[in-house]
Amino acid sequence: MKNKNLFLTITAFLYMIQLSAQLPKTHSIGAMKNMGTTYDLNIWLDTISNKPHLYGMGPYDKMKGEITVVNGKPYVASAFIDGAFEVGKDWDIRSPFFVYSNISKWDIFEIEGDLNNVHDIQEKVATIAKENGYNLDQPFAFKIKGEFDAVTAHIVTPRLPEVEGYREGIKSQKFSFENAHGEFIGFYSEHHQGVFTHMDGFVHVHFLMKDKTFMGHLDKISTKGKTITLYLPKNQ
Repeated sequence: MKNKNLFLTITAFLYMIQLSAQLPKTHSIGAMKNMGTTYDLNIWLDTISNKPHLYGMGPYDKMKGEITVVNGKPYVASAFIDGAFEVGKDWDIRSPFFVYSNISKWDIFEIEGDLNNVHDIQEKVATIAKENGYNLDQPFAFKIKGEFDAVTAHIVTPRLPEVEGYREGIKSQKFSFENAHGEFIGFYSEHHQGVFTHMDGFVHVHFLMKDKTFMGHLDKISTKGKTITLYLPKNQ
């Protein structure tokens, strides 16, 4: 019996190693904590060679807005005018830091229960990933689709007077939506705080409206009694 239990333990351990090793690789260029006051540009997105099924995010240029790449399509959001935003598509863009992964297949799970903030997303993603054999020591992308009772997201704005769109004293604009259909694109990592997640959390999440008319960095969320869908990268 002892030998059987040992065999099962070793088999499970080897399976976990194999499973985690096959996650699509997450790449990061630059770091949030190193932007300083000059916001030096570290990546030109058009230099990423493998664009099909690419997912990624980071600031647009020298804090001119937000970038989110969804399934190989780049969305660029800016908010230079009070109360207004624009969303376009372009690969000819640069960023001070950027995180990305190429994911062609996903495993699908249901998220039940209320989501009241970004931390709730972090906890749900971590719990479901761990329950399904994901190694939380490895960074990974995720996405969540559904209808959300309320969403608040911001778009950063330039902090340097010489940068297009600069307005003194304004570092971002927040926008709120009710009964919002869309998806959250996120990256989870317990080891990249200050790199592509903030120091107080393990996730960086952007919101893309279903009709692609709005995109921004997620600040607040509210869902009451709705079942929404979580996508985690399929091990390959």
